[in-house]
Amino acid sequence: MSNPQEILIVAGEVSGDIHAAPVVRELKKLNSELTFFGAGGEQMRAESVELLAEVNDLAVMGFSQIPKLLPRLSRLKKSIIKRVKENQVRLAILVDYPGFNLNLAKALKSLPNPPKVLCYIAPQVWAWRKGRIKKMQGVVDHLAVVFPFEVPLFENSVTTTFVGHPLIEELHEYMSPEKPAQQNQYAGDKKLLALLPGSRRQTMLVHLPIMLEAARSLQSKHKNLQVGVGKAPGLDEGLYRSIISDETNIILWNDSRKLLSCATAATVCSGTATLEAALLSTPQVVVYHTSWLNYHLIKRMIKLERIALVNIVAEKGIVPEVLQNNLTPYNLAAALERLLSESDERSEQILELREVKNKLTTHSETDDSPARQIAKIATNLLHN
Repeated sequence: MSNPQEILIVAGEVSGDIHAAPVVRELKKLNSELTFFGAGGEQMRAESVELLAEVNDLAVMGFSQIPKLLPRLSRLKKSIIKRVKENQVRLAILVDYPGFNLNLAKALKSLPNPPKVLCYIAPQVWAWRKGRIKKMQGVVDHLAVVFPFEVPLFENSVTTTFVGHPLIEELHEYMSPEKPAQQNQYAGDKKLLALLPGSRRQTMLVHLPIMLEAARSLQSKHKNLQVGVGKAPGLDEGLYRSIISDETNIILWNDSRKLLSCATAATVCSGTATLEAALLSTPQVVVYHTSWLNYHLIKRMIKLERIALVNIVAEKGIVPEVLQNNLTPYNLAAALERLLSESDERSEQILELREVKNKLTTHSETDDSPARQIAKIATNLLHN
């Protein structure tokens, strides 16, 4: 029997933790003797990953908070390098979180016996900081991307594979040919509006009050409209309760994906949740508001016409974006109103959302999940 091998796996955000855990699970299926350590959250811990740092301690909201996090990241980097050297780790899987992970990759490659580096989910160079493409050259052995348009951006600098988007696998249990909303208590005249204000505390505190005011105005017009608020993992339920109060027509859902699958329409904070709504064929309005400083820093660096991931994948504006000063309860309610009725706008958006799902699927012969594909890539790197 061969000696156990230890693998480094690093995820710095909740979404990365969710995407990384199935990779660990698939690797264990291929080699039950593998052990794992790194940074992550509840999902990775459930797969017996030894965590040197928690995602809740690594998440940052906006550029202005980065300096406060730097000492903590520096300590984590030193701990990881020390462990890699001591245990002669041969493979590092770095999941998203490019600001930290690309610097870590460079440090790992400077070691006397450097491990192979597999990056899963590329930095968004199509939005900003294209210089990261060159930064990956020589320090990343293989890059697994989740958007098909990313392959030509990276393939001349690093071996790149489109593995499909992990959300397709993660949302499988919520998908069906018919919307679940047609099979439950929201059938008929009853409708459900989903509010997803964001996964970070400050983002949620900014967006939820605006969303709730818009929802209340819609409830005054639609007497059978129920409203559900999607709770983000890691955020305290009491925080939501203090904003929602005791309103009986507004319900807090612990499973935001189930909420989206049942919803007639949704308003979603810009981010990965916009893709979740798209893959569940739920018509949506995307919102985002940040501080004046963050907004103007973002405007200087990002030259995209649209910010919603679902629109970027579609390469056109298929869902409305209500941003910054335009994000008022009145404007949000007006945009949602058109999606709560059987309008042409609603029907057209649903068709476009289905095309987004098609773009995020590999259509490979093996039909392996992204996690399974990455496990195979990782195994090849270990053996070569």
